[in-house]
Amino acid sequence: MTVLSGIFLVSACLCILMLVVLSALDRRDEPGVAEWMMANAVGFASFILYALGRQLPPLLAYEAANATYALATLATLAGFRRFSGPPASMTVYAVSLVLFTVAIALFHYKYDSFALRTIAVSTFQTVVLASIAGTVFQAKGAGHSRYPYLFTVSAATIFALGNAVRAVVHVAQSGAVSSLLQPSPWSVFFISAGALVLPTLTFGSMMMVHDRMLIHAANAASRDFLTGALTREIFLERLEREWVRCRSTGRKLSMLMIEVDRMQALRAAFGNAAGDQVKVNVALLADGVFRSTDCFARMGAAEFAALLPQTGPAAALKIAQRLRARVAKTAAPAGFASGPGGAPACTISIGLAVLREGESIPDLLAHAQKALHAAKAAGGNRVECAGA
Repeated sequence: MTVLSGIFLVSACLCILMLVVLSALDRRDEPGVAEWMMANAVGFASFILYALGRQLPPLLAYEAANATYALATLATLAGFRRFSGPPASMTVYAVSLVLFTVAIALFHYKYDSFALRTIAVSTFQTVVLASIAGTVFQAKGAGHSRYPYLFTVSAATIFALGNAVRAVVHVAQSGAVSSLLQPSPWSVFFISAGALVLPTLTFGSMMMVHDRMLIHAANAASRDFLTGALTREIFLERLEREWVRCRSTGRKLSMLMIEVDRMQALRAAFGNAAGDQVKVNVALLADGVFRSTDCFARMGAAEFAALLPQTGPAAALKIAQRLRARVAKTAAPAGFASGPGGAPACTISIGLAVLREGESIPDLLAHAQKALHAAKAAGGNRVECAGA
């Protein structure tokens, strides 16, 4: 066994190891994992073909080995594309693989040249790896750790540059090496580096999946299971941070306490499912009213709250009135009677309070709650301001 054959066999073992690890992620239905598993399975086959090249028929040693390795890197790219968003058309991958295989066959049967085959392989890998780097570079979203993406982009870029250099070297030294398994310093270097492509990119993909899983877990822990609004605990943590920031900077902070009107009557008439749907609708409507810097949370059975940083009373009142009006326009469950005087069936009451100098967090909460009670006492479907 030559040194290069040993490198290929080690690479095949690494593909098996990556398959075992990826199989655990596959049960979670994470996008891209199936493609990465396919890449390592096909990569295993290609490395075995490369390692046994001298004992195999030329068709397997050249066309089959190079085509399977090309398929492995294309599957890796497909995994990153699916992980990042809508995947590319399978037709694009199929056509590129066919054209690559035709080129290898051409440089085997018509122009039998190891240098030309190597240039074709290196050029193909350069394009695919550069595409992976570009895909991952554009994939990082807000809240994600940058390190998994930086690692994967850097690795794909380095491997792409390495393949480009390999193509240039074989152009300059055409004819110096006549076989993939011929042990030259350049062959050992480039094949050793190439053997790391699949496991390294797979490792990067697993870090990206792990990062996304952590974000999903954090979101699940911080979100109300029914409405998707933030939980009471997260709201109070954010309130404490904003209160400290206001004390040090003097900037404004407003709070809205929100409650769905006539919830008990709705539940009595249509059941708990209808009441739950109304709360979900309120949360969905709130998403279209509040800004990304605001904090909207579910505080109780039919109660919500919103924190509006850097917002004074006039601006906060406009936001509150906009939410109240949007909820009043939504359709109530079929057959649910309107309120007195033809008022909308599903409405909300809102209490607004603005943090004053020297006030504590309990003071702000108490003022907002008192304003909410005043809004409900006045018949609901209205906004009351604390101290007004």
